[in-house]
Amino acid sequence: MSEHTEARIKTEAQIIRDSSGKPLYAVVPYDEYQALVEADAHVTVPHEVVGLMIEKGLSPMAAWRKYRGLSQVQMSEKLGVTQGAIAQAEKFGNKPHIETLRAWARALDCDVAQLTE
Repeated sequence: MSEHTEARIKTEAQIIRDSSGKPLYAVVPYDEYQALVEADAHVTVPHEVVGLMIEKGLSPMAAWRKYRGLSQVQMSEKLGVTQGAIAQAEKFGNKPHIETLRAWARALDCDVAQLTE
């Protein structure tokens, strides 16, 4: 979002507060709302993937693989790597190379941004 857009949101937003003065809602012009929705559209994640991440404590890469119904062995076959490489890539805190992320995104039919934490 540009500095100009941020300034417009700050000056045109209306804040609705509770009786103690705590902000409850922000009302923004519709065109600003649309811009925010469009800016966030590229990194949405299906509810089921988020559920797997939360309920099973999976990384985004592991959650997407499970969401697509693939075992680690099946994923390794799709990517031409070992099952151990899949397990390593799925560990929390691992920072896979961009080419690895691109290969996973193609195999799982999702965007690279959806695979990162």
